[in-house]
Parts: sequence; C-alpha cells; structure tokens
Amino acid sequence: MDSRPTWAGEGIPEVELGRLNVARSPDHVLERAYNEALATMTPEMIAFYNLSMDDMLDQLVNNWDGVSFIDSPLQNLSILEALMTGEASPASLGISNDAMTLAAVALGAASDKSIPISEDTVVALSVIMEMDMSPQQVADLATAAEAVRQAIAEGHG
Repeated sequence: MDSRPTWAGEGIPEVELGRLNVARSPDHVLERAYNEALATMTPEMIAFYNLSMDDMLDQLVNNWDGVSFIDSPLQNLSILEALMTGEASPASLGISNDAMTLAAVALGAASDKSIPISEDTVVALSVIMEMDMSPQQVADLATAAEAVRQAIAEGHG
C-alpha cells in the first residue's frame, strides 16, 4: 500500500501555486485553520461575503482599506475545501451567498496577487485536496477566482 498523499502521484498539472502550496498541509492543519477562520468571522466579513460577486469585486478594487475578509491562505483554502467537499455550506458559515461564489472568493484571496489562477491551478488543488469537481466547476471556479485575485491585486496596489 502506498502511504504517500494523493497529490504525491501523477495527475497534477505543472503549475506555479505560490501561496496555494499550503494546500499540501496535513488534514489536521487545515482543520485547525478552518476552525480559526470560523472563530475570526466578524459581522463585517459576513456582510462582505453576502455581496454579489460584482459588488465584492467593486469593493476589493475601490474600497480596499474598508473591506474585511479572511486573508490567510491556509484559512481560505480550508474554507474552499470544506465547501467543495460538502463538509460545509455557506449557511454553516453564517453566509447566505452560494457555495461557488464563496469558494471563488476563498481561492482568489488565498492565492498570490501576482500569479494568475488558471484551470490547471484549480485541477492541481482538486487533486491535492481531494475535491471532486466537474470540468465546468473547474472552469467556473478558475474564472471567478481569477477575477477576485485581479481585484485584490488592483485594490491592494
């Protein structure tokens, strides 16, 4: 029996992950990060996460200093994983937005400001984090998360 993690084998596209490499952390580390994310969730964060995607992007670009959201790559990836594996729902986080929007914000916020998020990025993460995703989900998540990453990069300056 192979005791290596799933991601240690083949099937991961060659892509620069940057900050997203923390997805390779052991399960207990991601679980702790998830619990920390829940513990630090403020009413201001929940209000931000309840905005439409267009409104979130606008806030990230034009109101950077006034936006309250989770910045930790590990916490964001733990939220992404919980949403995409069905272990959590937006409602369980106190958020009324849909799971794919929240997953895109989590992935965009977890990534490096200077490394684009592609479909290969999402495929690599889906293998590393054992998230079963359809090709359409991969494409949709990559597109939305890249928009978030770009908004953060522009807003942050």
